Amino acid sequence: MRFAPSLFVYVHTGPKRLKDARAMAGYDVVLTTYHTARQDLSLLQKTPWHCMVLDESQQIKNRSSELFKVVLALEADYKVSLSGTPIENSLADLWSQMQFINPDTLGSYPRFRKTVQLPIEKQRDETAREQLFLRVRPFFLRRTKEEVAPELPTLTEQIFYSEMSVAQRKRYDQVKSAVRNQILSLFDDPKTRLMALQALTKLRQIANHPVLTEPEFEQESGKFEDVLAQWEVVRKAGHKVLFFSSFEKHLQLFRKAFEEAGYPYAWLTGDTPGPDRAREVHKFQEDSSVQAFFMTRKAGGVGLNLTGADYVFLLDPWWNPASEDQAIARAHRIGQTRPVTAIRFISMDSIEEKILQLQERKRALGKGLFEREADYPQMNREEFEALLQ
Repeated sequence: MRFAPSLFVYVHTGPKRLKDARAMAGYDVVLTTYHTARQDLSLLQKTPWHCMVLDESQQIKNRSSELFKVVLALEADYKVSLSGTPIENSLADLWSQMQFINPDTLGSYPRFRKTVQLPIEKQRDETAREQLFLRVRPFFLRRTKEEVAPELPTLTEQIFYSEMSVAQRKRYDQVKSAVRNQILSLFDDPKTRLMALQALTKLRQIANHPVLTEPEFEQESGKFEDVLAQWEVVRKAGHKVLFFSSFEKHLQLFRKAFEEAGYPYAWLTGDTPGPDRAREVHKFQEDSSVQAFFMTRKAGGVGLNLTGADYVFLLDPWWNPASEDQAIARAHRIGQTRPVTAIRFISMDSIEEKILQLQERKRALGKGLFEREADYPQMNREEFEALLQ
């Protein structure tokens, strides 16, 4: 405890954790995980908490989840939520977290959805958006990196446009032509809209490398070769790089290339166990020979301090720039002493360029508090059709 060394702190996790509320009451601060709190709810309810703090509070965004119900079942005099992305999928995430901080501030969820969420998300109602902002603003304290750490070194963001190889372009155009009408017909039916969005994933993967969808593909990928070429430049200059992708299979291609070349690397995906996760982070941060860290967006996008890196390679665009900003922030954060360069790799004349355009529209809609990040975006038919042009 750096700022309060006199406090008694207890970490309530693991098989040997306390089972007696009276013993727990002897500590000033109790740290636990969301899942442990779910398992030990009856025990935690016996303690009169003065203050309850949720870190990464977007964990309770789903109002139907057990975690949300567990957190609301705990009483405290004061409640605080900490999150870099309070709204990930929709404004329903905001309602859930406000229900924890100050219940009923935004009314019942059905009413909130009808009068606030749908007008803003579906109809782009600026008046409703402003009214919502005014309602929640008294409960929010928002501080940017620039405010907290004005001494941070510069961040440079670049877009690197790659030209697809001849074989890759041919395959991309074939698939786009084959699925375009099918995708649009699926989009018109709410029951099959998710299938339409998932079909877009195939085009995104081909824009990275056709082998992601067709293991028998033996030709080159323009982007893959460009990324490796850029890696060679920064590696020889002594820089460390974070590699982010939405697709683990995409990272596996680079992993294979690195192993063939004898380059050491760190690795982090959703399947990486907790102890291994910490080991990989330490290896990258402390071992000067490890210049690359591969990670999927969801596994490495939040909660990591990786100031050993001064380059970030975003291997494919994501639906909302807030997600990409979180990934870049793994390197460009307090403790960083060197300028950071983030490079977005985009295949020319592909769905990836259209996603960049969609991102800009989302930036305009999501200014200030209402930045949103989603696996699949909220799109109308016009936006969806533009992706397939």
